[in-house]
Amino acid sequence: MWKQKIGISIGNNYAIPTTEVIKLIRNIGFDAISPEWSEKVDMKELVETAKACGLFVQSLHAPFHNADKLWDNDVSVSTPAKNELLSSLDTCIKFNIPILVVHTWIGFDYKFSAEALNFKTFDEIVEYAKQNNVKIAFENTEGEEYLFALMEHFKNNDTVGFCWDSGHEMCYNHSQDLLAKLGDRLIMTHINDNLGISRFDGKIDWTDDLHLLPFDGVADWDYNIQRLKNSRSMDILNFELNITSKPDRHENDIYRQMTLELYFTEAYKRACKIAYKYS
Repeated sequence: MWKQKIGISIGNNYAIPTTEVIKLIRNIGFDAISPEWSEKVDMKELVETAKACGLFVQSLHAPFHNADKLWDNDVSVSTPAKNELLSSLDTCIKFNIPILVVHTWIGFDYKFSAEALNFKTFDEIVEYAKQNNVKIAFENTEGEEYLFALMEHFKNNDTVGFCWDSGHEMCYNHSQDLLAKLGDRLIMTHINDNLGISRFDGKIDWTDDLHLLPFDGVADWDYNIQRLKNSRSMDILNFELNITSKPDRHENDIYRQMTLELYFTEAYKRACKIAYKYS
């Protein structure tokens, strides 16, 4: 779109090589991609393919399965998690990717204590990022208390910003208005849709995190777009979507029936609709 650039997050498990997916995404009309880091992926090949196509690599998603361990006081626990995250940060540095998206917690059964928080690992990560001109975008997931604590801890550090995941806000954060809290520090978006929290007791579960195409769930997009307009201005709106359904769920199954060309085209159409209203 000529007024508003749009990007899309990409994974590593497509039916065709990811480099071919990148070319397809560019041909469809997207302006940027945000890959997911993996030690098994040739990031050099992905970045070079994107640049050859004229795509901007907006961000890189750090590994998150050990996010809770980053807080651990036992260095034998926190150090492997830190080193994995630093490997993804080194990829950003090597290939001039400006933003690393980082989860601040993983897990649904926890007891949060502000007094017991250990910021040491995060201090090291943010300082290393600052020295190398990479921004850290902390993302809202479950355990938003950890996100809030980090954003407060780094409130005077312009290396740290906020990655707003619209779907996580609905199914993990009980639809609290996170852009009202952190919109002035917004540097990255993960725009997607879902059906909210499915359990009547309000307990959250990872299978509700569907990452549907916008307008396939229950999100109020006029409300979301207005909140985005009231937040820090974004040069690129990024969409993080999922072709595959969660276990024992079938909401995304219809996407699997599409060719990749049709799926990403449909994603582009929905993204353009949001970008048009945003711009």
